[in-house]
Amino acid sequence: MIDQKGTPVNGRPNVGLHRLAIILSCMTGVLLVAGALVTSNEAGDSVPDWPVSFGRWLISSDNFKANVRYEYSHRFIAGVVGVTTLLLAVWTYFSERRSWMRKLGLIAFAGVVAQAGIGGLRVLFPEYKALIAVPHALVAQSFFAVVIAVAVFTSRSWWSAPEVKADAVSLPLRRLAGAAVGAVLIQLVLGAGFRHQAFGIIPHIAGALVVTLLIVSTVAVVMQRHKREDYLARPGKLAVALLVVQLGLGVAAYLARLGSVGDPQPLEPMISLTVAHLVVGGLTLATMVVLALRCYQVLAPQGEQVIDGVGARGLQTSARGAAV
Repeated sequence: MIDQKGTPVNGRPNVGLHRLAIILSCMTGVLLVAGALVTSNEAGDSVPDWPVSFGRWLISSDNFKANVRYEYSHRFIAGVVGVTTLLLAVWTYFSERRSWMRKLGLIAFAGVVAQAGIGGLRVLFPEYKALIAVPHALVAQSFFAVVIAVAVFTSRSWWSAPEVKADAVSLPLRRLAGAAVGAVLIQLVLGAGFRHQAFGIIPHIAGALVVTLLIVSTVAVVMQRHKREDYLARPGKLAVALLVVQLGLGVAAYLARLGSVGDPQPLEPMISLTVAHLVVGGLTLATMVVLALRCYQVLAPQGEQVIDGVGARGLQTSARGAAV
């Protein structure tokens, strides 16, 4: 396998780095749950200082009660994710021969640092919490997508992907999948804005329609052209399943909200529905990132000439040459 400049690259996947990326992906999922619990339980203002909590890095058991449990647990998990991301970035920098992979590791670490800073601003400036919640959600989900990408790029399947084929001129799958990823990311931010009352429900509903259209269209094209290729079909099927669950959770959460107007909040089932809605949204983004990256790897734009795996120029191996 070669890089974009035709330089041979070690074709063996880095198993250890891949496992670390998988672990970090799972930890980030747990962090998203912790963040959703903070929001759903309105616990964001329960700890008044930052970066320490009540003047300490490790709080006493006397302080670990009520809403402080959610906020402090969120901070603790975020700290573990930050340290793990630093380890991933260092490991990637010194072990990867792909220069863009080294940059991706640094981007992941920059993302987790930025996210910590935005979270600190949320604590120190509570009067702007609704507005700060929007970039906080954007960076959180973007960081999740970057970590998922690192896991994909270091996976065994990435290094043994099927032969590259030409993408269609009409409705090119690469662009369709990329647009779906962008739409899902924006939709997650709109959802965060609605939960924090920075936006109304209309932008979130409109975003759901756009996301549904793009994911269904993308998967329909995948199944029409590549239904026998699990490499593309499998994440496509999973994305549709997650989309159905996500739409159901969204409707249920909204109905629960309408049915509890005037009731003291937070209450169940609002908390569980909202947390599940956020987590499934993150998983939908992760699945679409996998699908989009694989499309860019094994589908080449029509007519593009690139270097193949043995250094010869051809019409079919462009995407893989660009991808490694």
